Amino acid sequence: MADDRRATEDNRTLVLAFYVVVDVSQSMEVTGAIYSANEILPKVADAIDSSPMLADIVRFGAIDFSDDARVVLRLGDLRNVPTLPKFTARGRTSYAAAFRLLRQEIEKDVTQLRSDNFRVYRPAVFIITDGEPTDDDHELKTAYEELTDPRFQARPNILLFGVGNATKEALDPWVFPKTGNKSMRSYVARAGADPKTAITRAAEALLGSIVASAASVSEVGESGGFVPPDDEDLDDWI
Repeated sequence: MADDRRATEDNRTLVLAFYVVVDVSQSMEVTGAIYSANEILPKVADAIDSSPMLADIVRFGAIDFSDDARVVLRLGDLRNVPTLPKFTARGRTSYAAAFRLLRQEIEKDVTQLRSDNFRVYRPAVFIITDGEPTDDDHELKTAYEELTDPRFQARPNILLFGVGNATKEALDPWVFPKTGNKSMRSYVARAGADPKTAITRAAEALLGSIVASAASVSEVGESGGFVPPDDEDLDDWI
């Protein structure tokens, strides 16, 4: 019976889940960074719409965060979204709120995908922010540990992109995993880089990662999975 169950699992369609998580604190509007962030969803949607390979494999969702966090776009097939939402500015910068909502949404989304007869790789999360967290240290650490708990099978790969006042010292503690062959990292725009331009480049790197990840599944069947951005695509970042 175990062999029958494994055979059924192996025959399920493979999908990759991507989440973009955008800081929508007021400072993102002041610098204009949020307007560049609003270009991300249309770019991904256009790429998926024009590529059957991406459309079959990629599921995409969006979350914003400030004092709280909200689902902007439920994870799914972007071909089924008639009107793409936009990010709007509000509040301050709570990483903890983003981590807590990600834990809830990923658990729910992966369960739904599996019930729909998909096999799901561990999700990839791209966080875009222009500042340091404003959370209580204990609250922030607890939320991060719950999201990356080894007992949570769908714990995501987490990369962070910082513009404006964001620093690597502030972002590095929240990447995941931090070690191993598939360790993730943070990226911070070089000093003096325009936040709007930097986020546009980050969006291009995100799209490149999605395409490479989908190709890895398409070419080799059951292996493959998430492919992080190529550092060569981020020459304005450190």
